Amino acid sequence: MKRHVLLLSALLAVTITGCAATTIKTYVAAGAQSLCYDANGHLGYVAVLPETAWRTDQKEPGKRETMALEEIKSAFQGIPCGTISSPGGIRDFSNWSAKPESELMMQFADEGVDTLILLRMEELTPNLYVTFSLPFLWVGANEADFRIRVLALKTGRVLSDMRVKRSTGGPFNVRPAAWSGEELNAALHTIIGNEKQILK
Repeated sequence: MKRHVLLLSALLAVTITGCAATTIKTYVAAGAQSLCYDANGHLGYVAVLPETAWRTDQKEPGKRETMALEEIKSAFQGIPCGTISSPGGIRDFSNWSAKPESELMMQFADEGVDTLILLRMEELTPNLYVTFSLPFLWVGANEADFRIRVLALKTGRVLSDMRVKRSTGGPFNVRPAAWSGEELNAALHTIIGNEKQILK
């Protein structure tokens, strides 16, 4: 009986973790792909404006916003090339893009902010793909997909404008939704430059 329990535990562990691999992709439209290890210099007082552009069938968007905000605060807390202390800071989720960018820049410049970061969440979820043909196979992964635009308010320069997509998973993975937050946190740390990682 004990042997059966051990075998079942081992099978469960393999099912949950499977053979997991991490991929991160960046699609750079302008500027640098790392906020602190490229040529951006010191960002000064930084304000981060998060918003969402979920797909129409997104499940539990409120829970995902809460998860995302927690990870955004964690990732930017130790930004090495700026500060999120007042007058900067991590703002609540809102439809920031509804206001013209020039007005946003003027508003936050008047408040004493040096760098504005617009961060749009588009995906923060586990995915499960099943193949019903033989051999039977399922692939599970956690994914964080977002766009980030970084503006220097004193000069109007676009320091960075890119889409970032990070996922971890693989065949026979079953991954909890909560692990998607870790994908967002890791992706943000990479592009901030807290860790010198090579983006693919």
